[in-house]
Amino acid sequence: MSGNSLKKKARDLIIDSKSRYVLIQKLIIGGFFDSPVSSERTVLAIKEKFGKQWKTNYVQTYMQKFMSAGIIHAIKPKGQKCNYWVLVNVTREMALREIGKSIKVQEIQEELFSKALVNRLQKNFGQDLDELRENFGRNGNSTAFLLRKILEKLIIIVFAKNGKEKLLEDKNRPGGWVGLKEMIEIATREKLNGISFLTAKTGNEIRGLKFLGDTAAHNPLVDVQMSTIVPQMPFIITAYEELAKRLR
Repeated sequence: MSGNSLKKKARDLIIDSKSRYVLIQKLIIGGFFDSPVSSERTVLAIKEKFGKQWKTNYVQTYMQKFMSAGIIHAIKPKGQKCNYWVLVNVTREMALREIGKSIKVQEIQEELFSKALVNRLQKNFGQDLDELRENFGRNGNSTAFLLRKILEKLIIIVFAKNGKEKLLEDKNRPGGWVGLKEMIEIATREKLNGISFLTAKTGNEIRGLKFLGDTAAHNPLVDVQMSTIVPQMPFIITAYEELAKRLR
């Protein structure tokens, strides 16, 4: 049975409009369970969409009607405590692959928005970080653009705070900056107290993120997917950390 047929089946169920079941019904019809989502995310969606405060154990209880009707099934990955919920047309194997991807994104988010790194960046990058947090894992184009923007801005600010901003000035454009490619090269070449602003390895590895950011900003024919951004994240996080240590 297709996803649309399952949503129609959910819509046709006779449910008291004042019961908690109706909230799950509305989420199903709206496509929330087209991909596997955890009980925690379901509770958050109910709060955001309907203004209702649920506990995670409510989800298990009020999902039973839709499980009995053959609309929703539960997936519990090995080694995890929480259930994930998805339409029955999504097989367990497909769901586990999607869950694995989402867990990887969550792990990267924890590292990217770690307290130590955010504390260093908050003063100059508060809005950028807020926008990145809103888009990371959801919107590839916005994520790629913001990651690139933060990197470029971070290099400029770090060089300025250490009295080296003139190295980044574009001699052919008074008041302008060299491109990010050249900024990265300068940052790997220039040293402070005998240590480069960016290590050579880091500088080389973050070129992929620059490419994705350029694609998001300038290529109208291609959309950047989160699946292409995720492999680049360990390198960009390392670059942020190396540069952020020079903020004073």
